[in-house]
Amino acid sequence: MKYSIYQEARNLSWIVLRDCGVNCFPVNLGEICRHYKIKMIPYSNFTLWDLVDPQAKKGDGFSLKFENQYYIVFNDFIHHSGRTRFTVAHELGHILLGHVETITFYRNSENDSSTNEKETQANIFARDLLMPAAILAALQVHTPEEISTFCNISLQSAQIRAKRMEVLYQRQRFQQHPLERAITQQFEGYIKKISQK
Repeated sequence: MKYSIYQEARNLSWIVLRDCGVNCFPVNLGEICRHYKIKMIPYSNFTLWDLVDPQAKKGDGFSLKFENQYYIVFNDFIHHSGRTRFTVAHELGHILLGHVETITFYRNSENDSSTNEKETQANIFARDLLMPAAILAALQVHTPEEISTFCNISLQSAQIRAKRMEVLYQRQRFQQHPLERAITQQFEGYIKKISQK
């Protein structure tokens, strides 16, 4: 994947955190969707199945645009809120990155290692939205268990993030971008509160 595609997803996640005023973990996806006027619908309440690719019913969720309204439809029969949260963030990424004008995307697993560039970009967006590296570093969070607890993310997603965080810790690659510094400042009160415990 081109670095510019990675940067676009990463930077957009920071813009969303900044513009929505997110200042603590876990990131409230409902508030973010309301900010962007995106409707979230659980599978159990979705009534347009006849208009959607039948394969979507088997996945964790999908996003679509219908009559100028964006929707994130998620599988509420999955009983792990962390997995559902990653799915919603992933689909939010598809919408905000402009992937959902003509195609419906659907996820079949948390660690979708698809070679599809748009899927990879949506995964990067979701990871950086729910588990921003600069905030994890400021909290000195290292283990998958800590990441899972702080961010209300599945252990599987947290393990992937922890592996990447170790590379960033070794390189000390935090606070390099103005947007990253802005969200760290936004989280400052939360970071102080957690650090005092």
